[in-house]
Amino acid sequence: MIKGSILFLSFGLLYMIFTLLIEYFLWLKPFGRTILFWVFILVEIVLLVRFILIPLFKLMGLQKGISQTKASKIIGTYFKEVDDKLLNVLQLHENDDSSELLLASIEQKAKNLQPVPFRNAIQFSTNKKYLKYLSIPLVLFLFSFLTGNNNVFTNSLDRVVHHKTTYNPPAPFHFDIRNKKLQTIENKSFDLQVTTIGDIKPEQINIIFNDQSYFLNKSENGDFTYRFDAPVENIDFYLEANKVVSRDYELNVVPTPRITNFEMYLEYPAYIKKEKETIHNTGNANIPEGTKITWKISTKNTKLLRFNVLSKKRFNAPIDKFTINEDGKFELSKKISRNIDYQINTSNENLKAFEKLNYSLRIIKDQYPSIKVRSDIDSVSRGPIQFFGQLSDDYGLSKLQVTAKNIKSNKLSVFNIDIKRTDFEEFFYVFPNGLLLDENASYEIFFDVFDNDGIHGKKKTRSQVFYYRNKSQQEIKEELLKEQKLNIEDLENSTKSSEDLQKALDDFSKKLKTKNKSDWNDKKQLDDFIKRQEKYQEMMQKNTDNLLKNLEEVEEEEISLEDKKEELKKRLEESKELQQKEDLLKELRELADKLKKEDLIEKIDKLNSKTKQETRSLERILELTKRFYVEKKTNQIIEKLEVLSKEQEDLSNKEDNSAKDQKQLNDKFDSIQKDFKELEEQNKGLKEPMPLPDTKSDEKLIKMEMEKAQDNLEKSESESGKKGKKSASKNQRSAAKKMMELSKKLEQQMMQMEEESSEENIKDLQQILKNLVIFSFDQEALMIGFKDVNSKNANYPEKLKKQVQLKEYFEHIDDSLYTLSLRLVKISSKIQKDLADAHYNLDRSLENISDNKIDKGISNQQYTMTAANNLADLLSDILQNLQNRKPGSGKGKGKKGEDVSLPDIIKKQGKMLKKMKDGIN
Repeated sequence: MIKGSILFLSFGLLYMIFTLLIEYFLWLKPFGRTILFWVFILVEIVLLVRFILIPLFKLMGLQKGISQTKASKIIGTYFKEVDDKLLNVLQLHENDDSSELLLASIEQKAKNLQPVPFRNAIQFSTNKKYLKYLSIPLVLFLFSFLTGNNNVFTNSLDRVVHHKTTYNPPAPFHFDIRNKKLQTIENKSFDLQVTTIGDIKPEQINIIFNDQSYFLNKSENGDFTYRFDAPVENIDFYLEANKVVSRDYELNVVPTPRITNFEMYLEYPAYIKKEKETIHNTGNANIPEGTKITWKISTKNTKLLRFNVLSKKRFNAPIDKFTINEDGKFELSKKISRNIDYQINTSNENLKAFEKLNYSLRIIKDQYPSIKVRSDIDSVSRGPIQFFGQLSDDYGLSKLQVTAKNIKSNKLSVFNIDIKRTDFEEFFYVFPNGLLLDENASYEIFFDVFDNDGIHGKKKTRSQVFYYRNKSQQEIKEELLKEQKLNIEDLENSTKSSEDLQKALDDFSKKLKTKNKSDWNDKKQLDDFIKRQEKYQEMMQKNTDNLLKNLEEVEEEEISLEDKKEELKKRLEESKELQQKEDLLKELRELADKLKKEDLIEKIDKLNSKTKQETRSLERILELTKRFYVEKKTNQIIEKLEVLSKEQEDLSNKEDNSAKDQKQLNDKFDSIQKDFKELEEQNKGLKEPMPLPDTKSDEKLIKMEMEKAQDNLEKSESESGKKGKKSASKNQRSAAKKMMELSKKLEQQMMQMEEESSEENIKDLQQILKNLVIFSFDQEALMIGFKDVNSKNANYPEKLKKQVQLKEYFEHIDDSLYTLSLRLVKISSKIQKDLADAHYNLDRSLENISDNKIDKGISNQQYTMTAANNLADLLSDILQNLQNRKPGSGKGKGKKGEDVSLPDIIKKQGKMLKKMKDGIN
């Protein structure tokens, strides 16, 4: 058994080494390794049976042993003292012839066989010689282990044991995948890192997967890499190089939680009136404050979706979880009222917060409404003020109001202006419509516009502040008078300009008449004059408009002044119409271009004649305006005196009569004295000053009483006595009485002057009209007398002289009418045209008759008569109007036998004209 065991191990291990070496060197196919494996098993079984099981079975009696004879021989061999004795005994016993001799022989030999110890027959040490066989495989195994080549046996053993597995024979190198794990995330690129171990380094390595072969990229250090781009599922692959094939590998792809569809539903605040909106595939948005957002997100491989508000202090950032709605989508709703940066991240069993999408929501704050206001307040010193404005808001307007704030008392007056509730609106407002203002107070004017903010409440924006003084009636009247004074000064300057233009035109006309033919220098000079004339007309129009505007604002309580104001306005309007000479200037330009001397001279003379009359008309309007201003100023002083007299009287009756109050009244009277001085200067500036009373002594007495009152009040206040106040009151009442008397004195003087002026005007107008009729008859008679006369006739010089006298006579009438018109505002500016026509035709008749152009001269005389008759008709109407307005008057009266009836005159003159026409025919 011991020997068998040693031999079994020795031969078994040697055969195993033999088997492993065969596989190590031959790299058998699975079939060959299967045969080798089962042969090894069979050999080992045989060895087991031969060396262990058979002896064991014999020992246990399970197998028949050797014969007694053979056993005897073995015993005789091992035990020398027995030798062949036992064999002999057995041979005797086997003899069939039994005899006593044989039995005795057997017994004798048996006695010689003394008991022999059996242990002496078994020598275990004899098995040591078999250990040399066992040492051979053990030494081989130890040697391979110490030299590090134990893989020769281990690898071969592994291949033999797994005989059904296919193994390739060893190459000069093998593949080594350096990645710790062949695992990546879905849609995330994975870089496979491969190197080779062995004596040989391949130049190229291929990777094979999905039935496709791809080259790996070789790096500088000799390693190889390959990138799997965004894999979405597991990938089986193997490597190949120089016919060396690696084992199969698998790249494990972990599915990622991801968002497949992203929608934001925006529900805007109701007040902005904006429809709901849906935003797809983005979480960024600029939204109105207070917008409710609902996120609806579709996902894949996702178990959890979170909404994380990003914050500098991350531990304070709120985190919300989406819920899954009926449609299987993740859903979350929030009302956004501030700017936020947020993140939506996805998670599943394998990946936490894998997909992180960062977005921003920016709040569009409800802006304050905008208001822009323009006004003519800087150019308007009184009366209504116009405001024009533009309003806008991002979502709509709700209200607009104008406020007037009393700067002194802070009292507010507010008026709501109707506007549409849109996002843009224009408005027009006339101040102070709807506002209650205190007189003689300064105000701040501003507009407040309100929006429709439904989150924070209606916000307002205030416009720029405008400053306005609500002047008293007295201030307005004084201001109007000052403006009127300035307008008069501008008008005076215009008159001077007109005189310069007239002189320039006269000089040019004389120069042109001395030339045989006009040239380009004349044209240039005429062009310059026309330009000056146009600028002059623009200036006149502006001054006339300013004066008219001033007169329209003047409110008169006195009927007489109101009538004069209206008449003066009419005269100004007429003057504006007569100033329009564009057609005549246009004709002059055309004639200047054509250089037609005769026509040019005719037009220049006509323009010259009209310009002279315009200048006179301008002087007349200027004088009338000055007179009106003096009368207006006088009435204003009367009114101021009456008001101040009442204030002085009221102060004298007050118990708290003080020097301070008296001082204020004294200052007011000082202002009235300045008005008196200014009135005196303006009256002296008239061509015919009005007979105003001398008020200096009255002013001095009033001033003295008022100063005494102030002195007495100051003394009473310092001495705390009542006597001073009593004296002061007496002085105050005296001053009030004198002021009222002075006021009445001025008023009576104005009434008396009006009556005297009216009578004088009627008388002067009657005389002018009489002279005009005489002129008309004389001109008519002379015109008829020239019927059969020529330059050779003896009466020609006498008649020509008569025409010169009539011209001078008409100039006398014109001067008288001009003088009267300076006082009488009712004389219309329309006389200007008739006067200009009369003067022009008188001059032309003299020129034509002198040049023996009798027919043309008669034609001019006829035009002169027509102008004179028209002028007489106008003056007759004015005279009748004056007489009708004068109490107790009927027709105008002159000396006996000098009554004038213009209709009868015109009737008689008409008959004479008919006779004259018949004679001409």
